[in-house]
Amino acid sequence: MSKADKLFVNMCERILTEGFSTEGETVRARWEDGTPAYTIKTFGVVNRYDLSEEFPALTLRPTAIKSAMDEILWIWQRKSNNIHDLKPHIWDADGSIGKAYGYQMAQKYKFAQGEMDQVDNVLWQLKHQPQSRRIMTNIYNFADLSEMNLEPCAYSMTFNV
Repeated sequence: MSKADKLFVNMCERILTEGFSTEGETVRARWEDGTPAYTIKTFGVVNRYDLSEEFPALTLRPTAIKSAMDEILWIWQRKSNNIHDLKPHIWDADGSIGKAYGYQMAQKYKFAQGEMDQVDNVLWQLKHQPQSRRIMTNIYNFADLSEMNLEPCAYSMTFNV
């Protein structure tokens, strides 16, 4: 079992033993028969991966790794919010997901080293200031939430070299 698998199993066990049920709450998700899809949840789970040890891919169950990599590249490289730029059809939207994910990564900001988007800033810092504790991204932009078809669930990443 990979280290990523062990982290995943431990997280699932923690959610099942310490989590809170959404039963009785209003939930967005529904099963095929229309009944509410309640979940057991826990707040603020953080996973940390040491990429020098392994690539954090789960091996416990089938993973559509090509689809996952395409979505990662869609956000980080193409910086797109247009679902037609994705090969797999994993989003339930017509054309755009609004000002979410790739859109946020593509927004330019004024950094000390010049104007650039978050991805270019991360790359610049990894190259020029790898010791920094501030190599990070954040795509949870409160000003744009009303224009997102889905609020980001994976919204930040911090790099430690």
